[in-house]
Amino acid sequence: MNVAVHYTGLLRKAVGRSSESFDVSEGTTLGALMNEVARRHGAAAGPLLIDAQARPSRAVILALDDEQVAPGADPVLTEGMRLTLLLPISGGSRPARGPSTKLTAEEKAVYAWQMWVEGFGDTGQEKLKGASILISRVGGIGGLVAYQLAAAGVGRLILAHAGNVRPDDLNRQLLMTHDWAGKPRIESARRRLLELNPRLEVVAVAENPTEGNIAGLLAQADLAVDCAPVFEERLLLNREAVRQRKPLVECAMYELEATVTTIVPGKTPCLACLSPAPAPGWKREFPVFGAVSGTAACIGATEAIKVLAGLGEPLLGRLLRMDLREMDFRVIRIRRDPACPVCGDLRRTTEER
Repeated sequence: MNVAVHYTGLLRKAVGRSSESFDVSEGTTLGALMNEVARRHGAAAGPLLIDAQARPSRAVILALDDEQVAPGADPVLTEGMRLTLLLPISGGSRPARGPSTKLTAEEKAVYAWQMWVEGFGDTGQEKLKGASILISRVGGIGGLVAYQLAAAGVGRLILAHAGNVRPDDLNRQLLMTHDWAGKPRIESARRRLLELNPRLEVVAVAENPTEGNIAGLLAQADLAVDCAPVFEERLLLNREAVRQRKPLVECAMYELEATVTTIVPGKTPCLACLSPAPAPGWKREFPVFGAVSGTAACIGATEAIKVLAGLGEPLLGRLLRMDLREMDFRVIRIRRDPACPVCGDLRRTTEER
């Protein structure tokens, strides 16, 4: 029995073709076919297609004979079916990697002042243009991270955030506006970012990071910035960053305090080395000033730029702690946990090489 699989956008680039055929046995389900597609293409596309439980990733839209398959459904395939795989992309156009990351005259004019920074120049700007960054939540911290990276000329932002704009978002979530109350946060973020930088590509995912979508989200990125207010989401992204060996910038705040560190799997402590579980008594809602969120965000965005451009000294193995009530800034050297269940084995493998 033959089934045709069609790839779109980034998936087409990852597998190097627009379509191919699969011979499957009678009674084969969609989930089984997706696992076979992932197996055939391995690291190039596998993490985009299959989650940690070997189920189709929620980050991919599946359509059989041009009709979307309901999330979680696993229909039996029939002879001659056409499966189309799409990533949920909205807005902008993707600057391709390689020679096409050369800067246009317009881009040189827009980014001229930052290109004067010693050690950055045209080469650093081209690296930003060719980069993809995942931002986990675009609220008080993540929204400002996204805004600064869009302004700096990063080519592509992958944003993951569910829910609608609420009045109590507006003291700090600067990508949200009063006229958008009751509407999806992710669309407000996308709209504001494209107003700032129409050259930007925005992958707008109206979901929070979960076990089902995190692998596919991060697989699209060169680096992630963690801005989630929910600790379980932070540990989830940390675990996946270690698994995929992707750099992760960690930004957090509470009241008038904030912290930032940069994690490079195999080289630095991971988040689980520092905080393997939520603190007892931790609550989802906490006191916050937008200016404090913005301070953490600007430093986090700077860290992302430094890592991508090879500029300066990122906060590797160091935690920047800011107490804005006292205006006390300290850099704390942090230690790896040899027994860390997330990065311990990876670190030992790296050290043996």
